[in-house]
Amino acid sequence: MDMAFLTIFVTAVVTSAATQGAIWLRDRWTMARESKFSVLYAALFFEQYAGECSYRLGEIEAHISSGGHAGTDYGSLPDLPAFPSEIEWKRVGIRLTEDAFAFRVAVEAMHSKISYLYDFDPPDGGAAEVRAQLIGLGLRALELADSLRRSATLNAAHAPDPEYTTARHLESSKRHHEEIMAKYLASQNASHAPSNANGVQLPM
Repeated sequence: MDMAFLTIFVTAVVTSAATQGAIWLRDRWTMARESKFSVLYAALFFEQYAGECSYRLGEIEAHISSGGHAGTDYGSLPDLPAFPSEIEWKRVGIRLTEDAFAFRVAVEAMHSKISYLYDFDPPDGGAAEVRAQLIGLGLRALELADSLRRSATLNAAHAPDPEYTTARHLESSKRHHEEIMAKYLASQNASHAPSNANGVQLPM
């Protein structure tokens, strides 16, 4: 085989391979970049919902502590808006997409539960559940946002005031709520103690 022809042939093959490789790398980079945008939109969506839960919780806490003179006594959870159209769920991944849509189902279920409690456990049967779910769903939304950011190696969410963040407020409220519930259960048990000591069976 002529050496000149062989040189040209090898050069052509190498050039073609290099070109295809460059195109492949460019496409992969573009897909990764577009995937990061989808993940970012999803993370911001859940962070915003957590912020709304924190806001309502703060208003309720202010209303209670002021004896009704401040804040707002919200009786429901924030509605979960439609997911942004910019999110391409196939780029987000199956597991995180499943978690995102499961969260929507959970919010709808809690809306129904709270409505039921207000209807059948008056006068304020749903109030405690609203506070509990604002905390629980708010923290779960932040967990989802964190998982999304880590999956695409995105930076952590920006906190304008590190001393007061949505996460810190919700976690502090969770501890306070757990303390209240523990005291309530202790008082309930104490009130039933005389009956138990006399052999009286408590209603189930």
